[in-house]
Amino acid sequence: MITRCTLSKRLGRPERAKGLKSAALIVAILAATAAQASTISGTVDTGGNAANFSGDALTFASAPSNGPFPSTMTVGEFDFSVPSGETITAGSFSGNFGSNALASGTSQARLFVDGVQLALCDAACEAASQSSDVPWLYALTGSDLTQLSTNSLWQAGRAVVTASQLSASQVVLDPTSVNLTLAPVPIPPAFFLFASALAPLFGFARRKATTV
Repeated sequence: MITRCTLSKRLGRPERAKGLKSAALIVAILAATAAQASTISGTVDTGGNAANFSGDALTFASAPSNGPFPSTMTVGEFDFSVPSGETITAGSFSGNFGSNALASGTSQARLFVDGVQLALCDAACEAASQSSDVPWLYALTGSDLTQLSTNSLWQAGRAVVTASQLSASQVVLDPTSVNLTLAPVPIPPAFFLFASALAPLFGFARRKATTV
């Protein structure tokens, strides 16, 4: 009777170490990719807006009004596109109440982007704008981004800036700048744990059957 059996041949330590290094490299590359970020920057376009009487596509000046207040109007729009696999993780809007370019102050007003308040020009701001621009800056919070993520305009890549006029005269604004920070959609922590757990498998010996 001929008996056949198989023997296993285990790869040496160099092959195992090479496998472990490959697994670690994969995890490191994925982690580095997740950490990369990019930005989208630009200026709100006020052109083609029936509510804008400034005569250009960057500044904004509403028609003079004596009320009733508050009175809501569209200032302009900033269109953006988020690449597939990425998400907006931070953002800021900035500008000036009043306009040195238009040589005009502003009325009291609140500014919004897709429902999130960006800035308020109160009575003191209104008075100061008569002699010089009054700068404002707003950084979106995590709560703001959550709110915006459910807004149909924002989802469509449209940051629509509106103003609510609060006193007589007119809303006057210098250009509004936008900066959005993008990052890859976060990889779940569980994935890295899973990858780490699989890493040793890359070093397991491959077995080659031989017949005796």
